Amino acid sequence: MAALAIGLAIMLTVFGNMTRVQIPMINFVTLVGLFVLLFLVFCALTTEIDGEEFRARFGVLGWPGKTCELREIAAAVPTKLTWTSGWGIRITTRGWLFNVSGRGAVIVGLMSGKQFLIGTDEPVELADAINQSLGREPVFTLIRGAGIAPE
Repeated sequence: MAALAIGLAIMLTVFGNMTRVQIPMINFVTLVGLFVLLFLVFCALTTEIDGEEFRARFGVLGWPGKTCELREIAAAVPTKLTWTSGWGIRITTRGWLFNVSGRGAVIVGLMSGKQFLIGTDEPVELADAINQSLGREPVFTLIRGAGIAPE
């Protein structure tokens, strides 16, 4: 959110100096609209567990997101992201990452051997909630790259 706010502030500064910079108004409006859309999409990440699914949804629109049936989940492990992991939706060496801020995350390992990461301020609590909702013992051996422990 901070990066988007800084970008919007720069755009507003440019707008204040448009006579000197000579940027067409349509370009400026398009850029501001893009920043507002990105803010609405990536301002928050909400996780939810019901009886059969785990869901992670971005922003006020609830899109994009990740949905996974609980029966497909092997286990969840709290971890810490490196500063290079970044924010948003991206591929990392440990799987797809869904993150809006911070360095805390949960690695969600699937029975197929695939995995993804969900950024969170409470990685231990989210991992515990996922593992308890499985209805069976978690299979931690299917998770790779879980060596970076949370602080």
